[in-house]
Amino acid sequence: MSRLRGLVVLFVVGALAFSGAVAGVGPAQAERFVPEISVYAADGVTPIGNTVLHPGDQVVVKGTGFDPAANTSGLPVPVPPGVPHGTFVTFGGFAPIWQPSKNAPASSRAEVRGKTKWALSRSALGRVPAAPFDLRRTIRQQWVPLDAQGRFTARLTLATPDKTPANKRWGVYTYGAANSINAAQEKYVPLNYSTADGPNTPKPAAQNLVWGYSPSFSNAVDATEGALVGKDGADVDARGRMTFELADNTIRNGRGELRYRGTAVVYTRFHLLEIALADPIIRVSGTRGVLSMKTSSTDMNGDDHLRRTDVADLHLTAAQAARLAQSQDVSGVKATFRGGITPTSLAALSLSGADAVDVRF
Repeated sequence: MSRLRGLVVLFVVGALAFSGAVAGVGPAQAERFVPEISVYAADGVTPIGNTVLHPGDQVVVKGTGFDPAANTSGLPVPVPPGVPHGTFVTFGGFAPIWQPSKNAPASSRAEVRGKTKWALSRSALGRVPAAPFDLRRTIRQQWVPLDAQGRFTARLTLATPDKTPANKRWGVYTYGAANSINAAQEKYVPLNYSTADGPNTPKPAAQNLVWGYSPSFSNAVDATEGALVGKDGADVDARGRMTFELADNTIRNGRGELRYRGTAVVYTRFHLLEIALADPIIRVSGTRGVLSMKTSSTDMNGDDHLRRTDVADLHLTAAQAARLAQSQDVSGVKATFRGGITPTSLAALSLSGADAVDVRF
């Protein structure tokens, strides 16, 4: 994982050097831009008012007066210095003093970053590099267009953050993106939010296949200030291991397949590297098994393009094979990686050996 960390550091250092050359570039905010936000129900028309909301519900945020030429300073990636950084539009539980312009720490702003939207002009997005790291792709995953008049429309799906300040206030918030500081764009609209399940709350995926990949996997996530997330049947357990939901079981007389659904994505800070592992299949023949998965075709394209490969051999004891044949839980199945794992960064994470696999029914 030192290679991954080195790539991140090299890119940031280069960008910082570039920032020194262009510091101070960018127009001042025009007086005609006065930021305001309004929040509506999922139909985009009905004011949200005091409606009780739950995880999984959607709201539509409409912004006006957000200067598309503002916010030209901040982090050097993913938006280069001198290019407008745009505005984050998010739902969360923030402390009463949460504003970056008031030096509030990041811990005062509890949000699910994967649900946050990024309002940015089309021209600014076009100036974000697509090589050697595709930083434009990073923003596109969250992007909502900000027009020349300073207007945007963002649809947010509400979700409860893992950790929130004790005195949090639930609501929709906007603030300068990528560490740009702009007090005028720090807006808050309170929402009547309940963390209890509602009709639109996603049901937790069953954790039928549990695998940590390798001992270096979770350390790599921490070292690069990244994250591991799951979707569409995948999740992350309390120990930081990938989990997948069972979709089909064709094992008969000790032979057959266990098919799983879900996509787990591991990424570094700024998504400089992003790798997906999806839809595992375990082929079983007696005490022998093979684990295959769909994986990213490159180190940086996540689940944009996946290809299936045999990742590891599984070595079951006779007792484990007998339990598996009866659709009974099996823990600690020994695994060894196969050669030819792609992409390169995933292959590097296999050098420390494979974690054991747990199978649950």
